[in-house]
Amino acid sequence: MVGVTAFIAYHKGFAFTLTMLFADPQNRLTPLHPIQRVTMAQVRGEDSPLSGEQFHIVLTFSDGSSVESSGGFVLEDQPDASLTLLDGSGGGVVSQLRWYVEPLPPPGPISFLCEWPMAKIAFRYEVALGTELQDAAKESKYLGSTT
Repeated sequence: MVGVTAFIAYHKGFAFTLTMLFADPQNRLTPLHPIQRVTMAQVRGEDSPLSGEQFHIVLTFSDGSSVESSGGFVLEDQPDASLTLLDGSGGGVVSQLRWYVEPLPPPGPISFLCEWPMAKIAFRYEVALGTELQDAAKESKYLGSTT
């Protein structure tokens, strides 16, 4: 079972949590392993692991634009949209990944597609939160640098 929860709106983007529940408590699967393998292959200049081993997530917005996990690095102040893994935990029955998306989505639905063939996950879900995230972001307050 897969779900998207814990939406948080920020001034320029939003965060959400992707939660995966597995039936077998002895399960050793965690999406962090394939994400790390893709990232390390990029750092070393090697070919990425086989697509059947990779964890992949895509968000599509009401205007047709999208962001997707690539396992790559996201540079600050890049002009395009980005989907960045903030942190994660897992193994056993529950795995969670917390993501940050920038910029804020346009009003309307957000479609989530999550695929991880190794774990037999193919998840598609749509939430109508684009307008709510924009409204909540207007209420956010920048507190400035802490240093």
